[in-house]
Amino acid sequence: MTNRAVRRSGLTMPVNTPRFVDRAWTRACDYINLDLEDSVPEWRKPHARTLVKEAIGKVSKGGAEVFTRINHDYVQADLEAIVWPGLDRVNYPKAETAEEVRKLDRIITRLERERGIRPGTVQIGANIETATGVVNGYEMAAASPRIVDLGGGTGYDMSRDLGIEMFVGFDQFVYSKGELELAARALGLEPTNMPFVANTTGSVSDPDRAFQEADIARRCGLRHGSGLHPNVVEPQIRGLTPPPEEVEDARSVLEAYRRLVSHGKTWEEVNGRVVDKYETRKARELLEWAEACAERDREKAEAVSRTKTAEEPGEST
Repeated sequence: MTNRAVRRSGLTMPVNTPRFVDRAWTRACDYINLDLEDSVPEWRKPHARTLVKEAIGKVSKGGAEVFTRINHDYVQADLEAIVWPGLDRVNYPKAETAEEVRKLDRIITRLERERGIRPGTVQIGANIETATGVVNGYEMAAASPRIVDLGGGTGYDMSRDLGIEMFVGFDQFVYSKGELELAARALGLEPTNMPFVANTTGSVSDPDRAFQEADIARRCGLRHGSGLHPNVVEPQIRGLTPPPEEVEDARSVLEAYRRLVSHGKTWEEVNGRVVDKYETRKARELLEWAEACAERDREKAEAVSRTKTAEEPGEST
């Protein structure tokens, strides 16, 4: 879990909507995903490309990482427009083959070299949204070291590809999500899918549902959130951050394990609970994650404070 990225919350927003971009730094997200794809009309895409370089600086003022989702059919033009210092990740929609990933890697590598970006630092997110993509998920994820996590196999495009309903009371994507999580774990990558929580209305702004989903995800060992509405940011962060009682419990497990090891034991039942090296490993990981979350929140708070100070009007003399 060392160096695990903290990405509990993220908002995807059209880069050509100033009221979203200008206020993004105030949303307390762990990352912002600037969109050139579905939320930007076809005729506005050329103009939207010209906005990304400046938008990177705007949305990162609150400490958020900056991602950009490009178009599947305009890879060259989009990458030329978005790969600038400050960009952390390129999200590639409808990813289906390893060769697509390798092509992205080659172009990004060139642009990093030409634009003074530290080599290998711009990540690739392979957004898998078709049956073909699911089948090729492992091969794609292994195609570039720029891919550090894997998820998908859900959403509107996946439902259209499979010919199924999007908003139902059961997990119609359970198989595709499971395949991609297994591929991620086999490759040592972060799985990013959320567990199923029924959403029959299609709402993207329900904070209670966002918290329930994030809380369940944390208990399943998942750590990655995303969203389309500011209402879900705080609930996702809260749900994916270990609460104080879990942190205290993890510390007690470590202490109990130290005691039993000092007495030459490998396991012991403590208050009706088995404590062994496996439970200890889980407890240690939870504490590491809790500290990473706390550090991330400190970073964002400091960035917001700096921005507010810099943007305050000077006092008159």
